[in-house]
Amino acid sequence: MSAAYQLEKWVWTEADFEHMGWHDARIYAIQFGKEISFDIDYIFQWVREDEDSFFSFWVAPVTLMFPEVANVAINVDFRLGTELEIEHIHRQTSAVGATEWHIETHQGSIFVTAESFRQIIRRPPTLQLGQRLMPEERGPSCFDVTPDVDFAESAEVSRLKTVDFVRRQKATDVRCLRRQLEALSEQRNAGALEVKRYLQEKRSLEKKIAALLNELGAAEW
Repeated sequence: MSAAYQLEKWVWTEADFEHMGWHDARIYAIQFGKEISFDIDYIFQWVREDEDSFFSFWVAPVTLMFPEVANVAINVDFRLGTELEIEHIHRQTSAVGATEWHIETHQGSIFVTAESFRQIIRRPPTLQLGQRLMPEERGPSCFDVTPDVDFAESAEVSRLKTVDFVRRQKATDVRCLRRQLEALSEQRNAGALEVKRYLQEKRSLEKKIAALLNELGAAEW
């Protein structure tokens, strides 16, 4: 797995808005009070080493806070069991000239009228196979505003991640071998390979692919 992500800072504000993006960030919980807070998984970076690789993601749990909220409007089709994910956050001006944040989700819209926001990174970003933290790593929802700068994942989470990343690497190897198989077929069709060599290399690649798929135990790869 990759080295630690170099986090620029622990607290981000509206001054950083143009450099931020919430696409596919999952909202776990919303807290209402003097301010409105969102517990989300924030994706700092998408990682793909080459065209055969799957994407992985640097993700951190964050608290997105809007202080001194003048108004909140929610129009979301949020059914039981549905996950709430952000598509984009827009900064706009309301009809009365106030700053309004349009939190566009895949399930509807949330409008927050507030002049500013703070996004607190609660823990250092960690590399994930998906766009959210593993449940075993994330823990229950919360709205902490003090970063845990010394956070370290548990031995069990490290073990689970290692297993998952090994499987992902094998799946990447399958993609690479299949691409080699396609290239081999193209060479044969172009007359660049004699039949005997083509069949030998084809059998070798197919054998490697079959062995990896057997280890993965899943045909969908």
